Amino acid sequence: MDMNAPRQQPAPAADELNAVLTAPSRGAVAIAAGVLAATALYCSSQAFMKSYGPAIFVSPFFVGAVVGILSRTRPVRNALIAVGLALGLAIFTFREGVICCLYALPLVVPESILGALCGATLRRHVRGVRARRALGLALVLAGIAWGAIEGAVDDPARHPLHEARTVAHIAAPPARVFAALAGREIEVAGDWPWFLRIGLPMPRRLRVDPGGVGATVTATFNQGVATGHVTAWEPGQSLAYTIDRYAITDLPFHITRLGRGPSYGLRAERVDDWLTLSSTRFVLRATNAGRETDLERVVVWRRHLAPGFYFGWLQQTIMRRAQDRLLDLIRRRVLEERGPEQAPPAPRTPSEMLAKR
Repeated sequence: MDMNAPRQQPAPAADELNAVLTAPSRGAVAIAAGVLAATALYCSSQAFMKSYGPAIFVSPFFVGAVVGILSRTRPVRNALIAVGLALGLAIFTFREGVICCLYALPLVVPESILGALCGATLRRHVRGVRARRALGLALVLAGIAWGAIEGAVDDPARHPLHEARTVAHIAAPPARVFAALAGREIEVAGDWPWFLRIGLPMPRRLRVDPGGVGATVTATFNQGVATGHVTAWEPGQSLAYTIDRYAITDLPFHITRLGRGPSYGLRAERVDDWLTLSSTRFVLRATNAGRETDLERVVVWRRHLAPGFYFGWLQQTIMRRAQDRLLDLIRRRVLEERGPEQAPPAPRTPSEMLAKR
């Protein structure tokens, strides 16, 4: 027997081997903690806050910081995975729509990266597993407290007002343009960009019943109906209305937050999560001796999304483009329905032009 032969080590027990094979990595633990932190912050914001204020949009920073503190390596990658899983969870539990998450990515991604870098920096200065876990828990509690305080002092009625103003020139007299607005149903073309159709309510038809102030206004969307009443009625001059209630039925992954729909989670959705429409007004100005019209549409709303530098621009852009499309449709409809008596005057001959001089 060779006494110099290497001694064979005993094989590990079956339970020890299974424990080694199934033990989660530090990265998986950090990602799981980030998903739990994101869920806690989101649920607390929904419970305490009155609108989508700064606290809920800063929560990715806290999630990234928690992941950074608990990650031994690759904190940024782990933070982005955790936030991505949290967004997917919000979508598949019908708490947020696909388009909501896409629009939030320009804020969510940089905040998650910044939080992960800050958390990784704190990890180098905080020794001990318990201390790091306590710090991560403290960050989550700080985010929850921020949302609770913001919800207590927030007043949606004092949120910033926005205005979208568009003017279209129509080769028809104001009386004919006003008739196209009131008493007839206006059907909007459905060729909206795909990224808007994913999760936003697309207008289909608009009808203003005749009858003056108090008449019914009905706006039909691809997922429901909005009903309002006329607040100003001056034939040939102006028409204004406001929306009173919404009856919106959200499709799966299409959380529009217009009105009170089915409650998929903690509470029913409401329009005040995003914005509150204050008024919509059409103003008609006669031009070219009353033969043509400058049609102006003004929409005023109160924005409930923060920060303003991003969501203010986003809402302004969407409102303005939708308004441009609607006015262009009205212009084309008026021109198509124009009878022979409303045909534009024939061009003047050179002799007529000279005589006028």
